[in-house]
Amino acid sequence: MKNILITIVLLTLFLAACEKNITIPQPPYESRVSIQGTMEPGTVPSVFIYKTIPYFAEANLSQLFAKDASVKIAGPETSEYLTIDSSYNYIKCEYEYFFKGKILAETNKKYQLTIIFNNITYTASTTTNISAVKIDSIGYTNVFKDIYGEHEGVVPYFHDVAGQVNYFRYEMTRMIDTTMKYREGKIHSPCIGGGSVTILEEGRSVYNDINLDGGQINLVIEPAYSHRKDLITTVRIQSIDKYTYDFYDQLDRQKRGQLNPFVEPVFLTDGQFGKKAIGYFGSIVRSAPVQFIFPE
Repeated sequence: MKNILITIVLLTLFLAACEKNITIPQPPYESRVSIQGTMEPGTVPSVFIYKTIPYFAEANLSQLFAKDASVKIAGPETSEYLTIDSSYNYIKCEYEYFFKGKILAETNKKYQLTIIFNNITYTASTTTNISAVKIDSIGYTNVFKDIYGEHEGVVPYFHDVAGQVNYFRYEMTRMIDTTMKYREGKIHSPCIGGGSVTILEEGRSVYNDINLDGGQINLVIEPAYSHRKDLITTVRIQSIDKYTYDFYDQLDRQKRGQLNPFVEPVFLTDGQFGKKAIGYFGSIVRSAPVQFIFPE
């Protein structure tokens, strides 16, 4: 027994002596442009253009925003150059910048996006011919399981539009304050103070109607923020185009690859803009809003 203890001590000392801190050099990084543009009938166009940075780099949104870009959207009868606008994010305590138009988008029209930034031209097009769905009802489950664990879920039910390939994403509008949580942690935001703010939660997960043509679909939504009993929310279903779907589907699969060691890593691939940029220029249409009250 004594010999075994001596052997263990010597082995521990040997391994400790072999310990060495090493620095892994970061591979070369070439910044790209991230473009997220949306055309929605009855609203003005908005386009978010930001520069990408390495994973461990630090920068705020104002530093990454492509403020010098020229952004033009042309339709069948109209065209306009978009101007810089912003909205204030009370959670992050910073402005989010984007390019905004003044001409309302119309249904069943083809629009062309042209961006010139750092002497590079980016182009893409979309057609606003997507059909909206109607939410039939909204249910609730206090627990459901996925690869991330157990969650509660808001469950909207709606019927797919038959005879076409459709893609969906949910959105939820409601009030939050600092007594609530974001995912597993408390909300620390001096910009909210003791009051509350209205937030829009848009699902990063997206869905399609494969094998469900014309049938009833239900999406189990896990709210990112906690809630209290009798909190009133507004739920909509976004019908989106294929380009928008592909982008958010990659983001969702990338997230699963980061959190689950058994899922193959996913990298954002080229979309409408080829190798020049990541992102999309797409069309959406929203369902009529339906009110939901948390039962617990």
